[in-house]
Amino acid sequence: MDSQMCRCCKMFFGSQDGMCSKCFKLETLKKEADKALPELISSSQALPEENKIEAPEPLYESDRCWTCKKRVGPLIFKCKCNYPFCAKHRVPEAHGCTFDHRSHGIRKLSEDNPQVVAEKFNKLL
Repeated sequence: MDSQMCRCCKMFFGSQDGMCSKCFKLETLKKEADKALPELISSSQALPEENKIEAPEPLYESDRCWTCKKRVGPLIFKCKCNYPFCAKHRVPEAHGCTFDHRSHGIRKLSEDNPQVVAEKFNKLL
């Protein structure tokens, strides 16, 4: 039996295929990835762009106050603007919040409490 060096890396002795075990493993992984790639592309092209739903990403994930960068620990106050704040900056006026709390509150109240209109009575006279 004639032993040959690996045809890819030229460092180890190869098998009958002419590759060592390391290069053979890499080669098979590349072939499997090439087979899977067209399937992924075709499945992504099958969905129209308008039906794709993207989840909103959180703006800031940390354990520090967004305003003063003070470490807040386990007690984190998150505002509607989705940033963490310490106890000093937790109110919207303290950190200059851009979220419109007033219109959000009005809209929420109108959704939760529908307006009840009673029928008018006819005068007896």
